[in-house]
Amino acid sequence: MPRIVSSKRTTAVVTAVGAVMAITCAVAPAAQADSPISDAVAIANGGVALVRGATLLHSNDFGEYGCEDFVDAAYGKTTANGIPHDAALAFYNGLAAAGQGHTTLPAPPGALVFSQSEDGGHVDISIGNGDYESGGVQGFAPGYGDATDNQILPSANLGSWTFVGWAYAPWSAV
Repeated sequence: MPRIVSSKRTTAVVTAVGAVMAITCAVAPAAQADSPISDAVAIANGGVALVRGATLLHSNDFGEYGCEDFVDAAYGKTTANGIPHDAALAFYNGLAAAGQGHTTLPAPPGALVFSQSEDGGHVDISIGNGDYESGGVQGFAPGYGDATDNQILPSANLGSWTFVGWAYAPWSAV
C-alpha cells in the first residue's frame, strides 16, 4: 500500500484540488436531458483520483513505470485493469479511436493527459488549472524530477515532450 506523505505542499495541493472541484461543480451548467450520465461519473471519479494522487506526491513509489503506475494507483487500478506498462500512447489511441480523445487544452479536472517524445509516451492527471499530477518524471525536464518522481507539473509540454491529447478515464474509481 502506498504511504501517505503529509507536507504543507501536499495539504495545499489537496486544498487547491478541492477548490477546483467545488468551483467546477458550482459553475458547470445544469445537466441537459440528453447528457450521458457517464460524463458526470467521469468527472466525479476524476476528483477522487486527484485526491488520491495528491497523497502520492513527493514520493518515489512507482519506479521506471511511474506515470502509468501513478495514474493506475490514483484511480484504484493496476496494470491488469488500468494502463499497462509502456502503454500510455496505445491507451490514448484506443480511447481516441472510440471517439473519447480530445486534442485541445485545457483538460478538465481528473482527465488523463497524454504526451510523447522520442523516449515514448507519458500520462498525467489534469488538475484543471493548467497543472498536472504526474508520476515517473525523474529527469523529465530540467528542474523536474530532481527530488521525487511524483509531483505537480506546470505544463503538458515539458522539455522535449509534446501534448498528444486528453480523455476522461474510462473506468470508475474504487
